[in-house]
Amino acid sequence: MNIMSRKDGRLKETGLPWHIIEEAINREIEWLGRVIEQTVIGKVPGCDDCRYTFRKIALLIITGRITAKELVARDGHDLWDDLTKRHGTKKSARHGGGWHKKMMDVITEYFENQGFEVITEPFLSQGRADLGIHKDGHMDLFIEIGDTSAYKLWWNLQILTNCRILLVPDEKQAIEFTCRNEQRDTLRSYNETGLARNATTY
Repeated sequence: MNIMSRKDGRLKETGLPWHIIEEAINREIEWLGRVIEQTVIGKVPGCDDCRYTFRKIALLIITGRITAKELVARDGHDLWDDLTKRHGTKKSARHGGGWHKKMMDVITEYFENQGFEVITEPFLSQGRADLGIHKDGHMDLFIEIGDTSAYKLWWNLQILTNCRILLVPDEKQAIEFTCRNEQRDTLRSYNETGLARNATTY
């Protein structure tokens, strides 16, 4: 699996010229626009379409409030121990109701096999996630499958602490956001259970 880290955002204390910081912000905006598949149904009028929403998320990354990384499956595999093949996910229309249900089943099985508790549609500060993943000693994980609302994502990233939000646009890709608490404490990542083993991180 390939994992792309977004440099943990440490520009706020560097004293760099403003145009250098703006370039860094713009790179994050471009990356967010590439990896996040925005919802069409249930858009927040004036917010999901606002060009400043991605900028607000980029600022959270640049200032170190959150971290972000992209996970891409190795060739010929998925991120979920190849469970999508067993569930016949590829036979479903991408992002249709059948595909979404099968992906929820795949991810549920993946985490339950490792002893995690999986909750369906847990409440967030704004809206709900598709799945909540919990286990003592691990950071809580909230998963959004398919497309998502950029405004909902930004709102939750700025409010939630000590948890992760994982966007899963398809079988082979995921985008992980880590929301830190004020003390920047860290618990063990669910990556220790094997998801990072299945991907390259960018």
